[in-house]
Amino acid sequence: MTKSRNGLLISTRAKNTEAGCGACGTSSRRVHSRYRRLLQDVTCGEVPVTIDLEVRRWFCGNPDCRVRTFAEQVPELASRYARRTSSLSRLLKHIALALAGRAGARLAAHLGIFVSRSLLIRLIRALPDPEVGSVTVLGVDDLAKRRGQSYATILIDMATHRPIDVLDGRTSEVFAAWLREHPGMQVIYRDRAGGYADGAREGAPEAIEVADRWHLWHNLCTAVESTIRAHRADLAELPPQTPPADEEPTADTAPDVPQSRTALRTRERHAVIHAL
Repeated sequence: MTKSRNGLLISTRAKNTEAGCGACGTSSRRVHSRYRRLLQDVTCGEVPVTIDLEVRRWFCGNPDCRVRTFAEQVPELASRYARRTSSLSRLLKHIALALAGRAGARLAAHLGIFVSRSLLIRLIRALPDPEVGSVTVLGVDDLAKRRGQSYATILIDMATHRPIDVLDGRTSEVFAAWLREHPGMQVIYRDRAGGYADGAREGAPEAIEVADRWHLWHNLCTAVESTIRAHRADLAELPPQTPPADEEPTADTAPDVPQSRTALRTRERHAVIHAL
């Protein structure tokens, strides 16, 4: 172990007297050559640590094998072709999942690990998709990848309120095919679009279809607002309120300040929002 201005450098090598070929599994004791791998490891007291690993290349003794030589691997330390140890890779994955790119890179720099935001994003994209598992109550809605041009379908497990899958497109065929691959659906929360209704009937005809709460409230608010606007002329105007004698008139209550209907409606909405 040596210390430099760039951190700690740990020189090491494997002590195995033989290694197995990764292609055919044949064990070999004949060393072909040696080379070195530099692996970035977790920091030691915020000091960067680099492992200088000496790796041997072995002859494969199987004449029918497709490779002539192979390099020994240390899976406990790092995976094949990796430039970081397994422990550092796990730490960076946790940072990337919690903070994503820019914020994750800033936190890693404070810990003595200097990586780019692009690297953290690549680590997230390289993670395998989690298993869907058993889902009985499903939420479905569309998702705009590029508004007006490209859309997708997002699926939510309503028991955990976590996304479980994203489908390319928002057609009934795509949704029905996913439901057939995941049987056992009991309840489907969806918006009022006809495509998802057709997909639910084709892919899970035994499931109960429920309009989700947000779309119910949204549709109700839209209908009420349209009705009020259509009959605005039939609503009586409120008489002006005279403030008490011991209260000084303000900008909101002064009778000599003319206010339009739009201004009154805006003030009423402002008061209702704060009351809620």
